[in-house]
Amino acid sequence: MNARTTALRRIAEKELGIPATLHDYQWQGVAFLYRATVALLADEMGLGKTVQSAVAVALLLNTCKDINRVLIVAPASLTLNWLDEFEHWTPAVTARRLEGSYANRQALYLLPIPVLVGSYEQIRMDGLDRIPTGTFDLVVLDEAQRIKNRHSTTALAARLLPRKRAWALSATPLENDRKDVESLLSFLDSSFRPDFTFSQLSRQLTAVMLRRRKAEVQSQLPPIILQDIRLELSSPQRAAYDNLWERRHTHINAHSQDRIGTQLLGLITRLKIVCNYDVTTSVSSKLDALLDLCESAGPNARIIVFSQFVETLSWISDRLPITHEQLTGAMPVLERHHTIDRFTNGLTPRVLLISLRAGGVGLNLDNATHVVLFDRWWNPAVEMQAIYRAHRFERDQPLHVIRFLVVRTIEERISAILDKKQEIFEEIIDSTPTESKHFSVLELMQILELPVSVDSKDS
Repeated sequence: MNARTTALRRIAEKELGIPATLHDYQWQGVAFLYRATVALLADEMGLGKTVQSAVAVALLLNTCKDINRVLIVAPASLTLNWLDEFEHWTPAVTARRLEGSYANRQALYLLPIPVLVGSYEQIRMDGLDRIPTGTFDLVVLDEAQRIKNRHSTTALAARLLPRKRAWALSATPLENDRKDVESLLSFLDSSFRPDFTFSQLSRQLTAVMLRRRKAEVQSQLPPIILQDIRLELSSPQRAAYDNLWERRHTHINAHSQDRIGTQLLGLITRLKIVCNYDVTTSVSSKLDALLDLCESAGPNARIIVFSQFVETLSWISDRLPITHEQLTGAMPVLERHHTIDRFTNGLTPRVLLISLRAGGVGLNLDNATHVVLFDRWWNPAVEMQAIYRAHRFERDQPLHVIRFLVVRTIEERISAILDKKQEIFEEIIDSTPTESKHFSVLELMQILELPVSVDSKDS
């Protein structure tokens, strides 16, 4: 740790009452943000980007005369989490949540509140013309991949937010292709042009980004124990799966090329649900494996179960004999907050069933002992986000991650494609740039072992 970082740490601990429990790499992240006019903090999930940002904000408010008001923009489900983090780590900083009608929000914009925490939905409504110039000195985008579509209203509103400094926080600045990164850079630096070459893009990204991987700070974190559990379909599941598989050609209308992607995804979704459970008999080899895990893990285990399907979580809930709760994106923010608090601090529930999209960002679930991926998401970065909700820097025990994989089904082919996409992410963000993309029509047809047409190759 260099002298400047050490000096910031001394101010934070002695003058601001910051707890002296941050790791060295986190103090380096604090110093990086503190000195930066524009910054992308892209640490892997679980390394404490929120904490580093909160401490850096506290230091700026305390030591920089030109930084008086800060706006934090986060997914709505995480706004309370930000308030909790400020209260815990930076008790000297006054932080308020942006809420209420437009008139109420306008009053909050104008009041001299040092830190205001709002949602992307609120900024989309207010950021285009309702926030006065000069309102904020620093704008921080949490889970900044939310503006990956540069042409969306949300991304435009974010770029128009008045600010002197701009920070973006994202463990997955690239989820699908280079356009994700271009949108982030457009927010951070108005001079960025989307026609930059890969070499120019790489240089611009390197100039503003700090990214640490867990492997680099592993000595300060307990390990992740990853286990793939390969399962056979039960007899009823196999019969239902084979019936759907053998008739898969009839589900695809080759003459509707404009809808071919939707048709393929619909068929794959039906096959994936059969891999989870048989709708007719409610038999499931995955549920059997989950019940065995819950029993063998012991009474003190705290288990998180992720699925991309809310219907699957409800189906599991109806059949899980131990105390559990569900967490989905449809729940109100306060209800989600209380559910997480009960899992983290209460005696029950022992199992938390979470939809992958709802639990993939920003939650702190570091008391979990096990994470189960009941089924696989289309994007490996989203899966890792979900896992790292539990593998936080606060924990002192290893995290056991179990991925269910049904053999002789499309789950094997999906897993192989996800492995390739993870390699692509590591190349562009963790090493040298290269192209990435969504699951293409060609990839979807390969998963279903359907004949590939010339049109499909071009999709």
